[in-house]
Formats: sequence, C-alpha cells, structure tokens
Amino acid sequence: MTTRTNFGELPRLDQAAVAVFEHALALGGVERRRPDVPPGLGLTSQEVERACRALLALRLLRPAPDNPDRLIPVSPDAAAAEVVGPREAELTRAAAHIQAVRDELQSLMPQYRAARRARSGEEGVTVLPDLAAASAMLTEESARCWDEVFTVQPGGGRSPRHLRGAIDRDLAMLDRGVRMRTLYQHSARTSLATQGYVERLTAAGAEYRTAAELPDRAVVFDRSVAFLPRRANGGSGEGAVLVRDPDVVAYLCRSFELHWSGATPFRGTSEAAYKEVGGSLRRALVGLLVEGAKDEVIARRMGMSLRTCRRHIAELLEELGAASRFQGGALAERAGFTVPAAPDVVPEAEGMEGAGGTGAAEGIGESEGNGEAEGGRGTEVGGVAVGGC
Repeated sequence: MTTRTNFGELPRLDQAAVAVFEHALALGGVERRRPDVPPGLGLTSQEVERACRALLALRLLRPAPDNPDRLIPVSPDAAAAEVVGPREAELTRAAAHIQAVRDELQSLMPQYRAARRARSGEEGVTVLPDLAAASAMLTEESARCWDEVFTVQPGGGRSPRHLRGAIDRDLAMLDRGVRMRTLYQHSARTSLATQGYVERLTAAGAEYRTAAELPDRAVVFDRSVAFLPRRANGGSGEGAVLVRDPDVVAYLCRSFELHWSGATPFRGTSEAAYKEVGGSLRRALVGLLVEGAKDEVIARRMGMSLRTCRRHIAELLEELGAASRFQGGALAERAGFTVPAAPDVVPEAEGMEGAGGTGAAEGIGESEGNGEAEGGRGTEVGGVAVGGC
C-alpha cells in the first residue's frame, strides 16, 4: 500500500542527491549503513548520508528486497507516481468540491436578487445620496461579483491616488475569475499612471479599450446591478444611483457592448498607444467643429483639458490652412476627415500625436486644467475606483 506523502516536507533534489543517484545507477546501489564515498563525487560521508535520505524520501532509492541495508535506484517515473500522484488526486478532488460548493451558492443568486428588489421599495432604483453611501455599496457589490464587471469611464487618465485604491479590489475580482472590461476615452492613453495600471491589470486578465467619445460613467456587476452618477435636476453627480431594474440594466449592457465593439484595444504602455487612435480623435474633433460646438464642450466630450483642446484645434486649422473654425470644418469635410476609417486600417495620427497631453485626471472625475469636465467632482460613481474608475 502506498504511504501518504506530506508534500510540503519533501526535500529538493540538489546536486549532491543527483550525484549519489547517478552513482547508485552506475553501481546498481549504495550501502545504507556505510555509504561509499567515491573520490570522483567530491562529497563528504555526511553529505552522502543526507543525499541518501533525500533520495529515499523522493522514492528514487529503496531498500533491496534481499538486503535492506543496500539501497537500489528506482525509475523516476515510478517515483513521481508514488510521491506526486496521491497529491494530484487530492487536489483534483478538492477543486471539484470547491466548484460544487460555488455552483450551489450561486444557484441562490436569483432568489437573492429578487428579495433585494422586493425590499428596495423603489422599483429597482436606490439613491445613494453621498460619497460614503455610494462607496460602501460599491465595495459590497464588487466583493459579491462573481461573473463579470464592466465600467464606462469617460474623461482623461485616472489619478494615481484612485488607481492605487482600485488595484487590490480589481485584482481580487480577477483572481475569482471575474471578467473585467473597462472603456476609457482616447485621452486616457497619455496618462502614465493609467498606462501602468492598465498594463498591470491586463497581465492579470482585465480588458481595456478606448473611444473618442463615451456616455456618462457607469459600473455594472454581473449584468444585474448598475451604478450611475446622479444627474436628475442638474445634479453634479455626487453620490450615485443604484439600479437593479432588469430592463434598465439590460439597456446599459447593450449600450456598453455597442461602444465596446467599436473601441480600440488598450494594453497600457506602448510607444504607439496614441498613434493607434489618432485618426479616430481627429474625426471626432472635426465632427464637433462642424457641429459648431464651443471649445469647452469639445474638451468635455473628448475628455481632455481646455488648454489641450484649443491647442489641437489650432494645429488642425493650421494643417488645413483654414482662417476660421467654420472654414476648417468645411475643408476637413472636403478632405474626407469626417469619413470613418475602414475597420482594419489604423490611420496616421498626423498633427495628433500629442493629443490630450495634459489630460491626466487630478480631481475626482476632473481632467487637468479642465474644471468643467462633465459632472465635476464626485462623479467617480461614488468616488470608488472599480475597473479603473
């Protein structure tokens, strides 16, 4: 009968053990009580004895049937089967048990969600009036999330402080097997803090894409609960609205998938990170100029500072040889700048390489140098960074 092996106490196969094993192979065995110490091994008798004990524990040596004092070599395959096989079987049984328990617990989620909706008394909508309430509920839902979370995060790059607060929670969700997807605006690509965060989380399995324009902030867990900023009656976005209504959440999911399919993958640090989206940025900028949008509106919608926005408008007008914004819009349309690029084409980012250069977010939901970023302070969906919020 195979003896159970304590896997954590197994010795390592060091050079001395390998030398003694090769010596046993050459001679057909070694003496247990007084092991031979051939000059060629360069080992002391104590080192040979320790090597023999290690090889016995690893089942690479065993007592000869007719002479227990002589140790004979064993096939490494047989040794591995005896030492590691039981542990592998144990781990397999443990993994199956863990998955069974997970499935049983998750089977209760429909009842739980129905009960939460019934208790809310507000048709699936709960107002979280301030930062503290929104943060507490967002933390609770992120800990409960088991399948997927997606985040829509307009504006520029995220502040290092918020990213530091998000990384442990996000990694914990990824470790649980949660799929994490985040949509940023193109201007976030210029933020070093956001680049580093995205690079690290991408390595852990998260997915990121960017688009020229995005709707308002949103975080959705398991396609069953959503967090939105408070916007009713001209609200600044302070606090959040927690939505459990299935139809509203389903609409948010469809909207996210639509924006996700048209966005550009973002994996963090890359010399070409901004050139990949330069054409998309230019088309969005030209489109807003054609609409007659003011600089403040363009900056807000493109997630960059007002100073950066004006610099890019000036560069574009100079490139087109336009004397006015109206003429620039007309010339850009004539030049085909507003025509969407083919899906497989990454257009050159002429004149846009530095777009959004100072757009890293410093306040909560506020781009650098742009105090008029949409929603102002408190629009980080409760101020808690989930998926890079």
